[in-house]
Amino acid sequence: MQCGADHHRTIVISGKPFRTIGAHCWDVARRLEEMDAEGVRQQVLSPMPELLSYWFDLDDALAFGRHINGTIASMVAAGGGRFHGLGMVPLQDPERAAREVRSLRHEFGMVGVEIGSNINGVSLGDQRFDSFYAALQEEDMCLFVHALHPEKARLSGPALMEALVAFPNETALAMTSLIVSGVQARFPRLRIAFSHGGGSFPMVLPRLQHGWSTSEQLQEAIPRSPEEQARAFWYDTLVYSESALAYLIQAFGLSQLMVGTDYPFAIREPFPARRIDGLGLGAPEREALLSGNARRFLGV
Repeated sequence: MQCGADHHRTIVISGKPFRTIGAHCWDVARRLEEMDAEGVRQQVLSPMPELLSYWFDLDDALAFGRHINGTIASMVAAGGGRFHGLGMVPLQDPERAAREVRSLRHEFGMVGVEIGSNINGVSLGDQRFDSFYAALQEEDMCLFVHALHPEKARLSGPALMEALVAFPNETALAMTSLIVSGVQARFPRLRIAFSHGGGSFPMVLPRLQHGWSTSEQLQEAIPRSPEEQARAFWYDTLVYSESALAYLIQAFGLSQLMVGTDYPFAIREPFPARRIDGLGLGAPEREALLSGNARRFLGV
C-alpha cells in the first residue's frame, strides 16, 4: 500500500495501482459512525477479494494472510460486539489451508472464511479442496464465496465492467461446480454463501433444473436435483432492485437470504434496510432477512 491524502491508501499490485481505499476500511470509529448513520447494527468483516493472494508463494501467502486476519481480529475486538470476522487461508495448498482454518477459529476468533470463486483457475468443486471443506465443517465455520479473476477475454468497456458483468457469471460457474461435484453430499453440515445473490445463477438454475429433469445422464451425475441443492446455500441480497430480490426469494427461499452491502466500495448499497422494506414483507420475514438468517449462517 502507498499513502495518499485525506487518510486514503492506494493498493498496488505488481507495481500498478489497483484501488484507492478510504480510512473506513480500517478505522473502527469511523466505520461504527457510518453504520449508525445507515441503521446497521452489526457488520461482517472480510478481506478484499484481491487480497486473497492464491498466486503468492506459500510462505508469503501465510505471512500476508496472518497479517490480514490479525487486522480483522483486532477490528472485531475493538468493535464492542458490532463485528464478526471472516478470514483468509492459502488455498493454493489445501492441506495447509485446512490447518489455518483451525487457527482462524481458535487463535483469531473468526466465524468463517472468505474464498474466491476459483483458485488459480481450479474450480471449487475439485476434490483437492475436500480437506479444507472438512476442516470448516469440523470447526462449524461458514464459507463465503466472492467472485475473483473471471474469464474476461471477450469483455468490452471500462475496467469496472469486470465487476459489473464478468463477476456474476463467474459466481454462477462456481456454484455449478459445487453442485455438480457433490460437495454438499460429502459435507452436509457445511454452510456456504455466495455474494451478490449468486450472480447470474438464479437465471441459470431453471435451465439447469430442466436439463436435469429430462436427462438420465445428468441425474446419474447429479443425484440430488440442482434446485434442491441451490436452496441449501445462502445468498446475500445485494442485487440492486426489489424485483430481483423478490425473484431470489422465489428461487432460493426467504430463509436463505441475508443482507449484503459491499461496504465501503464503489458499488455498495447504502441504507440496506430500505431495499428490504420495499418488499412489503411482514415483521417475521423482514427480521429474518435483516438479521436472523445471517445469524444462522454465521453460527452466532
